[in-house]
Amino acid sequence: LHVHTHWSDGAHTIPGMAEAARKIGCEYITICDHSAGLAVAHGMTDDKILKQGREIAELNREFEGITVLHGIEANIDRDGKLDVRKDVLAGLDFVVGSIHSGFRQPEKEMTDRMLSAIHHDHIDMIGHPTGRLIQKREPYALDMDAVMEAAAAAHVLMEINAFPTRLDLTDVHCRRARTFGVTMGIGTDAHHTDHLGYLDLGVAVARRGWLEEGDVVNTRSLAE
Repeated sequence: LHVHTHWSDGAHTIPGMAEAARKIGCEYITICDHSAGLAVAHGMTDDKILKQGREIAELNREFEGITVLHGIEANIDRDGKLDVRKDVLAGLDFVVGSIHSGFRQPEKEMTDRMLSAIHHDHIDMIGHPTGRLIQKREPYALDMDAVMEAAAAAHVLMEINAFPTRLDLTDVHCRRARTFGVTMGIGTDAHHTDHLGYLDLGVAVARRGWLEEGDVVNTRSLAE
């Protein structure tokens, strides 16, 4: 559900990532490159996002055995807004909203910021929701129960980010999310074909949090 390519800071092309995902048995892959607000990751402008969509549409006419979905990892700014125009977001298959800056905001401000993002018209999933980097950066201050409650009510997914330096959400968060009725999505945050194997780490986190098949959206078929 969350894969990067050379359109932003990934190492490989869209066809390269899709073929690698097909080989490990994925029915679909969601390309979620960075938006323009994350310049350090060569984030895409709105026009570039639209151009990428045309490439993906063409690929889907040619590819067999896997469907490529067109998404974005949009930045959640300090006011909880996404840095991509609404009309562009409306045309995408999947929208991940993530916080990449302003990690030191107080808990109330950070929580309000996250709640605003959850209630955005076009958001589908909150990416790496606590922002932690293992042994490098502590999670930001957040009222996670308030966030979980809002996500459940708005039918917004919360990500289990399977990248080894993140593993965010944690197993404890997963267990808590289930009590609120939150549906989770496991994303590899892959920037290289080798990273697609991190999916197993996300599955392990979900299992440790007592999640079952019905709690995780990408256990489902593309049609579902």
